[in-house]
Amino acid sequence: MTPLDAEAFLITSDDGRTLLAEVEATPRPGPSALARWRKTVPAEIVSAALRLAEARRKGRAKFDRADRMWLDPVGVEQATAEPVARHKAERFRGTPLVVDLCCGIGGDAIALASVTDRVIGVDRDEGMARRAAWNATVYEVDDRLSTVVADAMQFPIPDGARLHVDPDRRVEGSRRAAQMLSDYHPGPHALLDLTERARGGAIKLGPASDFDAHFYGDRYEVELISLGGEAREATAWFGDLVTCRRRATRLPEGCTWTDRDGPPGGFAPARSLDAWAFDPDPALLRSGLVESFAEAHNLGRINDATDFLTGPDRVDSPFLAAFEVLDEFPIDVKVLRRALLERNVGTLEIKVRGLEIRPETLRAQLRPKGTELATILLVGGGRDAPSRAVLARRAPAIARPE
Repeated sequence: MTPLDAEAFLITSDDGRTLLAEVEATPRPGPSALARWRKTVPAEIVSAALRLAEARRKGRAKFDRADRMWLDPVGVEQATAEPVARHKAERFRGTPLVVDLCCGIGGDAIALASVTDRVIGVDRDEGMARRAAWNATVYEVDDRLSTVVADAMQFPIPDGARLHVDPDRRVEGSRRAAQMLSDYHPGPHALLDLTERARGGAIKLGPASDFDAHFYGDRYEVELISLGGEAREATAWFGDLVTCRRRATRLPEGCTWTDRDGPPGGFAPARSLDAWAFDPDPALLRSGLVESFAEAHNLGRINDATDFLTGPDRVDSPFLAAFEVLDEFPIDVKVLRRALLERNVGTLEIKVRGLEIRPETLRAQLRPKGTELATILLVGGGRDAPSRAVLARRAPAIARPE
């Protein structure tokens, strides 16, 4: 029995589901549990159960229905988180046909099928295609999502279809995520060729990738997407789905900022530390739009070598973590320890920009023991300013109407 067939047995048979439920209820099975399971089923099925159970545990961070999905570790690692997939799918809404190349376990294909008439998921790996088909049933879109085992570059794109492409982003022979598009499969030349074969679509890229070297000019829009404050994806839009050149989007709030929203050629110069300091969202930073956003909101950089912003008033935006400035000091452990003691600080958040300082190391040196909360922003020095520590109080998020 192949590993794939062993996994299929677990989710399609009563005996398999019973075993899988027991394995899932035992996160760290010992030798006795493994021996007991191997007395009832072949060893390859036990191995498949352990693999599937672990993939589902990891999948819960990305999928609402992970406990019923057919997942595998590689598929989960590469899959788009459900909120991100739903966000992207909205731009495809109403499309008669979408082809999802390199569909993997089906995360994007499922989201696309929920808002379009028909989706064809294509993957050269039979296991991935079978998993995507199963997961479409879990999400009740199997009537609109079909899968095909084929090479992405050889699959004929039907006339009028839009494309979604999720290339393999692992470095050849490694589990490490690639940052250079030249390590993707398909590579950059093939991806650019795909943009000529459909009326429009999207290509999923890593947020740290060298997308600027390949997707530039009016023909492409690169959208940087963050989820819960973590950069998750760079989406290269092409064809009739392009709306601008650069876009930053923060989820789950759904706020967005584009190169058309701020002043043209916006630049946020360094300025003296003011009453408020701000830590911009990574989507805003990675998209290169922090300058125009800052200028549009009367903000500047704390210095020219850091991404921390400052201004006289609080700016209410999900793109900014806001901190009320209390004081500033040289980066000196004794000075900082005394300041924390005077303010009775016990819970300390430390954020670093432009310095090789580990927050956990500094926290251990400062040994805060009070009852109050505070934040230290460690700011690397610029051309005309020394490195310094800004003592601040994180402002609570402003409640927004439903």
